[in-house]
Amino acid sequence: MIRAAVLGADVSKSRSPAIHGAAYQALGVEGTYEALSVDGPGFRPLVQRLRADGYRYLNVTIPHKAAAAEWPGLQGPEVKASGAANTLLLDPDVVRAENTDGAGLIAALADLDVFVRGGLRVVMVGAGGAAAGAIEALTRGGANVEVLARRPEVAAGILERLPAAQAAHVTAAAWTADALADAIEGADAVVSAVPAAAWADPAACAGLRTLSANIAVLEMAYGGGTPLAAAARRATDRYADGLGMLVHQAARAIELALGQAPPLPPLFQAARAG
Repeated sequence: MIRAAVLGADVSKSRSPAIHGAAYQALGVEGTYEALSVDGPGFRPLVQRLRADGYRYLNVTIPHKAAAAEWPGLQGPEVKASGAANTLLLDPDVVRAENTDGAGLIAALADLDVFVRGGLRVVMVGAGGAAAGAIEALTRGGANVEVLARRPEVAAGILERLPAAQAAHVTAAAWTADALADAIEGADAVVSAVPAAAWADPAACAGLRTLSANIAVLEMAYGGGTPLAAAARRATDRYADGLGMLVHQAARAIELALGQAPPLPPLFQAARAG
């Protein structure tokens, strides 16, 4: 019997239980998956309790990815390079921190016909835990990433953790309307790693004025009803919200935890229904 959960500040509307439940059913295994909201001080005690209770793995979302990356035990290479973890594998003898956000992003971009390679230009808006994992994966594949963040010092921290060869593919600047407009020109893809509410600011959307029909826009937030989604759909038919990334990163986390990769169609169906 597999027991697992997603932990975040507010996961009351998370679609992860539906996705992971569909994976268990498709794989023919018994399991339960919960969404547990927890604040910063409560994160570590909750993980310790769940591990003691025999949980197999935990998924981690805002704002606990940095704390998960620092958990005593083993760190996957993506975690070491990004400083963020979205999966804790609760093996009996040791906790292993992994980051599947990068794998999820790469697969979601491929769904938009954007394939990571040398010379690809990606604009990353935001520098939080999900962005860190995504930047690590993009630069490992040779892509060039321009990071725009409200707090450039956070983006600088991501660069410091990356191997030098990957950090050479990253530039970082403050997120302003003009900086975003300039970065978008000539880019192959724009990835939003900020909460959907960040795009409610008219100044933020003003930077989208240079979007064109040949650019792909991927928003990590899912739901699709954001000002970014509206602006992107006016400019291009290559927009996707974060549902695809959510499914792909969940499938990779399940594979790491159970040793089996679930089929994707049932997971997408469950995510959309959720």
